[in-house]
Amino acid sequence: MNSQHQKLTQLLDENAITAEDFAYCLGIEPVQAERLCTGKKALTPKLARQIEQTFSKPAYWLDDSPATTRGTGPSFDLFG
Repeated sequence: MNSQHQKLTQLLDENAITAEDFAYCLGIEPVQAERLCTGKKALTPKLARQIEQTFSKPAYWLDDSPATTRGTGPSFDLFG
């Protein structure tokens, strides 16, 4: 299981949403969201930044490499 997949799973759990709800939050197709959440499709940098912004995560939170993590600010869930 890769880091992005783990973080997406964590994001869904934190916000108590399904992959379909996740898709609607981002304006993407549910099938695409399901593939992202199961690790069958890799995130593009643009979509990763959109997810981070939508769910109030620090910039580069979804990046695989800890060396590229730039923000360690607070994390707020969207529905909390």
